[in-house]
Amino acid sequence: MSNLFETRVTEEAVAKVLQFIAVIPNKREARQVGDLEGDYDYWFDGGACKVYTGSMEFVFQDGTIATVATPIPSLSLHIRFRDGGRVRIQQER
Repeated sequence: MSNLFETRVTEEAVAKVLQFIAVIPNKREARQVGDLEGDYDYWFDGGACKVYTGSMEFVFQDGTIATVATPIPSLSLHIRFRDGGRVRIQQER
């Protein structure tokens, strides 16, 4: 029997993404050497962000992508990890 928890996303992985989004370390408007290449609105240590109407897409250097619904009065976040794991965080009240 295979390990039932083998594909489970860890709390640590989710917390790491949330911390980056909460802090946005060293946010900058221009790409620097070593930053992700692409058409982003801003970069930060560890990734970049594209702002859309109704959402922000954070792309991390490890391939993880987090989409945050904005601006809405409740938290709504979807994380897609490079290994295929997906986590949805939805505030209910």
